[in-house]
Amino acid sequence: MLISFLRTVVLYLLLIVTVRLMGKRQIGELEVTDLVTTLLISEIASLPITNQDIPLAFAIVPVLTLMSLEV
Repeated sequence: MLISFLRTVVLYLLLIVTVRLMGKRQIGELEVTDLVTTLLISEIASLPITNQDIPLAFAIVPVLTLMSLEV
């Protein structure tokens, strides 16, 4: 249970930083590409939280890649 909690906290903090760096604060500011990127990031981040067999790096690397492509 503690591992799930810690994984969730790490990914939550990563997502907050990612969204802030992308410069979007409100859903109304999102363009279509931003919305698709946001949905992809949320889906990628949810996989290691729900499945403990997936390493955390399998979410961190794609999220950072999508953020760098978006910025």
